[in-house]
Amino acid sequence: MPEFLILSLLFVITEVFIAFIFAAIAQIFYHQIGLNFKAIFKGIAERVFLFVTLTNGYTQALTFFSALKLATRLKHEEPKADLDGFNDYYLIGNLLSVVVAIAYVYTYQHFSEIHLFQLLSGK
Repeated sequence: MPEFLILSLLFVITEVFIAFIFAAIAQIFYHQIGLNFKAIFKGIAERVFLFVTLTNGYTQALTFFSALKLATRLKHEEPKADLDGFNDYYLIGNLLSVVVAIAYVYTYQHFSEIHLFQLLSGK
């Protein structure tokens, strides 16, 4: 199986898994049931942005990403009672997103060294 196909399948499977993880986290903090497709697509866009920039060696993109997230957070109004829940959800979501993007970069850069991918690609 070609490297691009393996990486694409890994991306799709991981993103579906993350969508359900975030839905579970949202249910814990917000008692919100279901998938928020707008948030899912924003998360995918964030991770693709981080993947592309980090793969090309632009580590300062993490700072830019953090500034953008902070700027959008400053406009968010949350009732005082729900503020801690939102802050926890926001922090967990951002950390998970960055960790997944870094894992994508690692997987892409070390594809030939990962035994499972060697088996799948027939090498």
